[in-house]
Amino acid sequence: MNYFAQLKELLDFSSAPYSGFNVASIVITRDGREYRGVNVESAAYPTTICAERNAIHTAVTEGARRGDISEVHILARNAAQELVKAYPCGSCRQVIAEQAGNDAAVYSYASATDVSQHTIEELLPFGFLGDEL
Repeated sequence: MNYFAQLKELLDFSSAPYSGFNVASIVITRDGREYRGVNVESAAYPTTICAERNAIHTAVTEGARRGDISEVHILARNAAQELVKAYPCGSCRQVIAEQAGNDAAVYSYASATDVSQHTIEELLPFGFLGDEL
């Protein structure tokens, strides 16, 4: 599947009037379902939603449960309109770890051929997954 092309199109739906930093994300479940999200900024910055959490929350809304998500794909475009690799922020890393598990793959794109892949455990070592509660 060519997620890069889909992510590139999805960037146009992002709403980043303050930072100019557009982000698109597609999450894939273990059974192949796809859910999309973009970042949506707010003048009240804490209410901004990241693309990754937007996609994950959409998946949950549509019935995905903990452990169903296996992949997170991310592409960003900066204010200069350049495509750049972006990695999940700390809040998104936490949500990915909780909803997908430590083995979830995170793919960050700069182009169709320039892709980095990491597990969420690599991006969030010693994560707090709620098992301790």
